[in-house]
Amino acid sequence: MPRDTDGSDTSRRRFLKATGAAALTSAVAGCGSDGGDTATPGDGGDDGGDGTDTGTDTGPVTVSEYPYGVGETMIGEAQRVMEEAGYGPDDRFELDWLQYESPTWSEMASTIASRLESAHIDMNQSSAAFSPLLEATRNGNHEAYTLGWVADYPGPQNFVQLVDPRNTVYDENAAANGARLFWSEDAEADPEVRQYMIDQFERISNNPEDTEEAAEVRGDAAVKMEEGMWQEAALIPIYQGVTEAMWYDHVDYNPPGPMEPSRAKTSNSVAGLEGKDRLSTISSTFSSLDPIASGNTASGGKIMDMFDALTNYVNGTTEVENLLAEGYEVSEDFRTYTFTLKEGATFHNGEEVTAQDFEYSIKRLMVSDNSTNARFPVSVMGIEHETEEVTVTDDEGDTVTDTASGEPETTTRIIPDSIGVEAVDDYTLEITTSEPFAFSLSVLAYSAFSAVPEGIVGDVEGYDGEMEWEEFSQSPVGAGPFEFVNWESGNGGEIVMDTFDDYHGEGASFDGIDAAILTETQARYNYFLNENADIGGVPTAQYNADSVTVEETDDVGRDLGTYDLENGTTVNYARTPEIGTFYVGFNMEQVPRPVRQAMAYVINQPEFMANVFKDRFEPAYHLTPPQIFPGGIEAYDEHVGGSE
Repeated sequence: MPRDTDGSDTSRRRFLKATGAAALTSAVAGCGSDGGDTATPGDGGDDGGDGTDTGTDTGPVTVSEYPYGVGETMIGEAQRVMEEAGYGPDDRFELDWLQYESPTWSEMASTIASRLESAHIDMNQSSAAFSPLLEATRNGNHEAYTLGWVADYPGPQNFVQLVDPRNTVYDENAAANGARLFWSEDAEADPEVRQYMIDQFERISNNPEDTEEAAEVRGDAAVKMEEGMWQEAALIPIYQGVTEAMWYDHVDYNPPGPMEPSRAKTSNSVAGLEGKDRLSTISSTFSSLDPIASGNTASGGKIMDMFDALTNYVNGTTEVENLLAEGYEVSEDFRTYTFTLKEGATFHNGEEVTAQDFEYSIKRLMVSDNSTNARFPVSVMGIEHETEEVTVTDDEGDTVTDTASGEPETTTRIIPDSIGVEAVDDYTLEITTSEPFAFSLSVLAYSAFSAVPEGIVGDVEGYDGEMEWEEFSQSPVGAGPFEFVNWESGNGGEIVMDTFDDYHGEGASFDGIDAAILTETQARYNYFLNENADIGGVPTAQYNADSVTVEETDDVGRDLGTYDLENGTTVNYARTPEIGTFYVGFNMEQVPRPVRQAMAYVINQPEFMANVFKDRFEPAYHLTPPQIFPGGIEAYDEHVGGSE
């Protein structure tokens, strides 16, 4: 389908504005996204507030608009920058590229590789499913890679934190949740630019207030970080993600908003089924159903259905509503949130949900060795806590010795009793942050903050646990609208959930969900084409823009209409821009800056969108999506410069 219903830039702007909030100072999660082939339900010298002058007049970053050509393929520039760095016909660079298992990404990578040959770069392509790709890049076993980020909360800082150098080095920071750039002191990059990026993110962190002035500082710093990212070619934005949903007439479906399906409960999205009792869907692979260990959109969606948090995004829109919280108050210093919980809400095991469960759940999120999402309460929201240095021990309790120094290894840990989360009584919960944070209610809607029964897993100090972690992560107990029945992991498996009859809110109107786990793009399409799935999509290889008929764009910004499948069946259709961006990143310790710049010069975003992705997505030049870019969509376009 054409990107704009009338082919105009005005339509694009209206479309994007309806799906986000460009001038947010506060709002009511990221996780990585698998970038699948089917777009379905996957100033100057101002003081920065920290006493540091980070103005562009004296800083090391000199670019002020996208420097690698807007809508251009600059092979000559790629060759020039490599030759200036000493590369040539007899001294070529061999670059390993790791990408999604995706025909479209493979096609784009092949084109990039052919162009880089003229710039003295030989690119070796390999692919991996989403989870192995995440594991390889977390461990630094990569050079160039593809990945995507969908907003955890609708603020620019949620995106530029991906390029805060301290948040990109995974072997030094267990809580790192940025892009896998390894932008360390040993990176092939200007150390002054690295420090500049750190200083700008400090400006964001040190100005958390929900005021217009603080929002301006955060916005200015976010734009400067985009420029630093451009200058170092640390990460190359490719496109803004779009969710395209297709569904059969027997499904009464309300497609989720721009926070995308993993932030929406299926009981809200699907109002009813005609002629059947259970919803049939398709899922990607995932490794855990524990809220604190969910690492991708596939597991996030399941956890959203089986668990409830204090707050919740309204069907994937940027609006946040109370869920297990009945109400809340905020202290005068905007640091302490006092939540009053609903009475009578129960877990799937029949136990009532209390404030003690939330105290346990959030502390577990922060301190458990099984948590992969500790960054959200610790670094993003900044829940109050103290730390201490402790000696590292092995599984048998013996001290681990550093092989280089011979001294006992130590690590920093959060002291559980110091965490600013307290159950005042059964239905009153207090959460205190170190500093004010404008997006606290939004972050608390992230599935990692979901309630689990107090003490169910013994991975928190003071609890023996009723279940081993492995059992709980594969057979969870939550308080959401659906309860766990069965999970057969891996390609060809399935996950089954039944509707929870005693759900505290408005539950599902159908009996449950049966999701087939399929990793191969064509298999997923065939499954939907054969009506084995009620909701699905079309891979880009089979996608035909002429098969789309758009009948309206609603007030949420969704294009709604129909799509004619290749077998002659007409299905319902919705297209919603996500608040998310897909990109190419680099291990900066291993890939020199000229190589990264050469890659940026040969990537032509509009060309790839038209010729490879069939105009299903919007070209991206910033990491921050246009809906939430500081100053709005017009500021986004103006800052990019050039012309498409």
